[in-house]
Amino acid sequence: MKSVTIDAAGFFIQLFPCIFMIYLPFPQQYCRLKRSSLFACLAVGTALLGFVFAWIMTGSLGKHTDIAANVTSMLAVLMTVGIYSYLIYESIIKKLLVFFVVLFYGALQYCLVNLLKGLIFGAAPLSDGREVYSVQGVILYAVTAAVMLPPMIMFLTRVLREYICRIDTHSMLREFVILIISTIVFLGVMVCVDITYYHFEYSVYLILLVMFLVLLFYQVLIYRLMFRESLRQKTESEQIRTMELQQMQYEKIIGDMENTKRMHHDLQHHLNMLDHMLENGNTDGVKKYLSDMITAASKRENKIYCGNMTVNGLLQYYTGIASGENIKCTVQAECSEVDIEPPDMTILLGNAMENAINACKNYDKEPWIDIRIGEVGNSLAIEITNSCKDVHTDRRFDTEDGFLPAEAFISRRREGGCGLKSISHTAEKYNGSARFAFDGEENSFTSRIRLDINKERL
Repeated sequence: MKSVTIDAAGFFIQLFPCIFMIYLPFPQQYCRLKRSSLFACLAVGTALLGFVFAWIMTGSLGKHTDIAANVTSMLAVLMTVGIYSYLIYESIIKKLLVFFVVLFYGALQYCLVNLLKGLIFGAAPLSDGREVYSVQGVILYAVTAAVMLPPMIMFLTRVLREYICRIDTHSMLREFVILIISTIVFLGVMVCVDITYYHFEYSVYLILLVMFLVLLFYQVLIYRLMFRESLRQKTESEQIRTMELQQMQYEKIIGDMENTKRMHHDLQHHLNMLDHMLENGNTDGVKKYLSDMITAASKRENKIYCGNMTVNGLLQYYTGIASGENIKCTVQAECSEVDIEPPDMTILLGNAMENAINACKNYDKEPWIDIRIGEVGNSLAIEITNSCKDVHTDRRFDTEDGFLPAEAFISRRREGGCGLKSISHTAEKYNGSARFAFDGEENSFTSRIRLDINKERL
């Protein structure tokens, strides 16, 4: 009974942290189950699996114990991967990326435990043949987990989660390949240490442990720099895009100012013409001339949509583009100056309006866009609805009143597209949210964004 308990405890301590960590980088909307329920089920399931593992080991004592333990552990890992693939809504490449990061952690812990065994207890095996794990081995797994888990959890929840949420699948191939190759190399090192560590002397254990820790530090540093660099490049590209949009808006404003100057210059000529026509008694000509002037002026009018300069400028810019594409725009905006950075507002409205205009271009009937922006309590609400022929969605996602997260929509563009995810990520900076819906009966697509305009951003 003692050996069964020790084997079950060792199995749980070694496997459960890995199972727990592969779900950490994915936010709640990526999971089929609530996170609290998910982790509770995983803990109970791993504990039961540990006792099954220990029971199997009691029937395979002797020279075949190691083979039986490795085969059983491999089957447990494969079952874990299958459950993980089912419970997480994401592309296979992102799920594999997280899996290989956690696999690296597992290989790292296994090597550390083996080297510490040799360093502390010498070359003698820690197991007497009655169990796969020993008391000393279980303690070493618990100690190494207590030391390694906190930084690993921080890396998964801060660096890797942001990377997964912001980088589209087609842009992460380089990081994926590097991660797989480095993990496979590390697994090779693990196998070599596992085969030979019983034959080393104490000094060799000490040297190997130091070298191993240096290799570990170097590997973790590569992972961190790699993901951070990718996020930096993504941020720079978004900033460049925002600056380009702002530059286009600035050029439009300058052009409008030049038009205003020309209008003032021409006004005197118009007044002189009207005065001349009145002196000649040509009242009909005056009426027609005034009518033509009013029509021309209305076409040149710069409409003021709201009191927020950034929102107003973006609406002027994109409604102008839509008008050039013969897209009817209806705007209802009530927005004062709020604590939202202009680059972030540009990302939100820019991506939403670009998606709406592109959808309208492919619409067979008369295209239209309806824009509603307003302050509701402590929140800024943005809702953009446009004509849309069809969209591609992942049916595994559950809807909330017909609305889905950005991850549920599959881009038809070859490069993958990440506009909806950029909107969601930016909304989360302001403690807000972004949801999207396609109505097949009305042939419309709606982007609904909520931003907290009072509370401190995350």
